[in-house]
Amino acid sequence: MSIKSQMWKFAFPFFAALLTVGSAQVPGGPTDINANDPEVQAALKFAMKEYNKGSSDQYLYVVVDVIKVQGQVVEGYKYFLTVKIAKTLCRKNSNTYECTFVVWSRPWLNDMQLTEQQCHQLHSQPRRRF
Repeated sequence: MSIKSQMWKFAFPFFAALLTVGSAQVPGGPTDINANDPEVQAALKFAMKEYNKGSSDQYLYVVVDVIKVQGQVVEGYKYFLTVKIAKTLCRKNSNTYECTFVVWSRPWLNDMQLTEQQCHQLHSQPRRRF
């Protein structure tokens, strides 16, 4: 066996393993989870309650679309929730926002905290007339 073929004999499994590991998710990092999971729904309800409590607007906001939901095991569980929200009792041209909330849940302590929130206004789409 030549040196070249011996080198490939050892190098190929190494590179194959490297590609496999490189495409996997980072251990301990956020992973996609089901938005319909009851714990996710509880975290989203909590995030919206806290958002509305801190908002100076006279109207309440509600979730109109769930864009992305991820979870991460920490000392408890972190939910990363990206959603579109809009005012209730909306007018035709009301503003819609995309928000990302991070909720930290420690159920054994009966504790849930909104640790981050970022929202930005989405550009409204012109309405079609029929």
